[in-house]
Amino acid sequence: MAEETSPEKTSAEESFLSQPSSDAQGQLTAAVDELLDQLQSKFDNVSKEVFGKLDDMTRRLDELETSLAGSANESASATPTK
Repeated sequence: MAEETSPEKTSAEESFLSQPSSDAQGQLTAAVDELLDQLQSKFDNVSKEVFGKLDDMTRRLDELETSLAGSANESASATPTK
């Protein structure tokens, strides 16, 4: 006759299965920390790129404004008076 296994788990089995081992927790924590570090690094790089492009745009707009102001002054002085 085959022995029947009890469907009920012992309290030791339940506590073992319900709590992850400290090694698994440590690995999970390390993986999450590494992922967060990678995301922070990517965010920093994207932020630097965005601020660099904004600075470049500001510089170009300043140059355009100066150019337009110079053109307006030149056309005003070049217009003959009647």
